[in-house]
Amino acid sequence: MAKSRQQKEVSLKVFQDNLGSMKVAVFTAVDGITVKDITVLRKNLRAANITFIGIKKTILKKALEAQKLDVAPLAAFRGNVGVAFGVEDEVQPASILHAFAKTNKSLKFVAGILNGSWMTAAQVTSLAKLPSKQELIAKVVWTIKAPLTSFANVLAGPMRGFVQVLKGKAEKVA
Repeated sequence: MAKSRQQKEVSLKVFQDNLGSMKVAVFTAVDGITVKDITVLRKNLRAANITFIGIKKTILKKALEAQKLDVAPLAAFRGNVGVAFGVEDEVQPASILHAFAKTNKSLKFVAGILNGSWMTAAQVTSLAKLPSKQELIAKVVWTIKAPLTSFANVLAGPMRGFVQVLKGKAEKVA
């Protein structure tokens, strides 16, 4: 069923709001994906606080023009377009879509927008393979913690040896 002009204007407004608050937008071709699979994908994205919208290219073009973004890459878009908006994390939308694309070959990256500049499908795939922000923070904390832990163990070594000697003497006497 065709959308009315008012429904299209609402879609445009919602899309513009998402464009304004995003850190990353990942554009995908969604032709050939079943409704059941799209529902699962949306559920996974929603759990990570990521918005996924299916949108017509004409509305997409108007929204990008309103945000003063380049519309030239839209010429390469074919078929139905799905857009995932990452507001909190730049990597997570691409990672979730990439994991979904492994099991569902119909989903393909088309392009992306990161901090106001366009990315190719290959760049989006590379972004998807990066560790998440939480993983990177954990690695930094571990890198800082490892030498401190080793240093504490080195300092505690002589004390541990002394305690073992005293324990051995106590057992020998008893």
